Amino acid sequence: MRAVRRTFFVIAALLGLLGGTGCGDRGREPLPAETDEPFYVQGKQLMKQGRNPEALTAFLKVIDRRGERGAPESHLEAGHIYLLHTKDPVEAYHHFRRYLVLLPNSKEAANVRGMVDAAKREFARTLPVRALEDQSARLEIRETLERLQRENAELRAQIATLRGGGAAAVSRSAPMITLPEDRIAPPPVPTAGEPAVTSAPPARAPAPVATTAPPAATPPAKTAVPPRPATPAGVRMHTVQAKETIFGISVQYYGSGRHTGAIYQANRDTMRHATDLRPGMVLRIPPVEGATGARR
Repeated sequence: MRAVRRTFFVIAALLGLLGGTGCGDRGREPLPAETDEPFYVQGKQLMKQGRNPEALTAFLKVIDRRGERGAPESHLEAGHIYLLHTKDPVEAYHHFRRYLVLLPNSKEAANVRGMVDAAKREFARTLPVRALEDQSARLEIRETLERLQRENAELRAQIATLRGGGAAAVSRSAPMITLPEDRIAPPPVPTAGEPAVTSAPPARAPAPVATTAPPAATPPAKTAVPPRPATPAGVRMHTVQAKETIFGISVQYYGSGRHTGAIYQANRDTMRHATDLRPGMVLRIPPVEGATGARR
């Protein structure tokens, strides 16, 4: 009986070792590159077709299969869809932050940081009380105030110049005419037996009063309107149509939605935030290194 029991334990231990070895081999199976994942490829194709909810599902499957730390590109694409299409800035912020944690020094890191700020502003707008002020509006007000202060200083300088010119004109006016003392006729000397006649000195002619014409009034300086900066070489222009999004414009010109931050940074003078698009607005589309645009 003891021999049978011992034999049973030995066989069970061998089976356990064999089973553990098989599972370990399957667990160590290397994963393909993230961009080669079938669901990732499917998600990119669905985005080009405008089927963003289905594309989001595909990217989330890649994250679920590879884990939070193994799918930075899927985090980035999911963040774009959450921010620009699903309108969920909280989820967008989460996925953008995961991308920056995994790839803090990538070429897209600067653009992603801009999208993080855009997600914060979008979330602030959903609050009952504005917890965060619109930074872009504050910048516009500050620039306008500084411009008005400069114009006011220029006007004051012009007024001071005009006043100084008027005083100089007065100083350059014709001097008053005076007669020298030796040209005044002396009183006559009385002779003997004649009463002395006292004569008053001749009255001098009143000096002419110098008059100067007041300076001509100058028209008020016109308020200078700062021109829009010239378009640098390589930058294309795009007129926003109805129902267009910045994500779709990025896909149209670069073949990918990850360059929305570059478009926003190039148009900060007209866009109040990353999703501020209005029909008829003219956007600058800057060249991006490494982008393979669908439209040239």
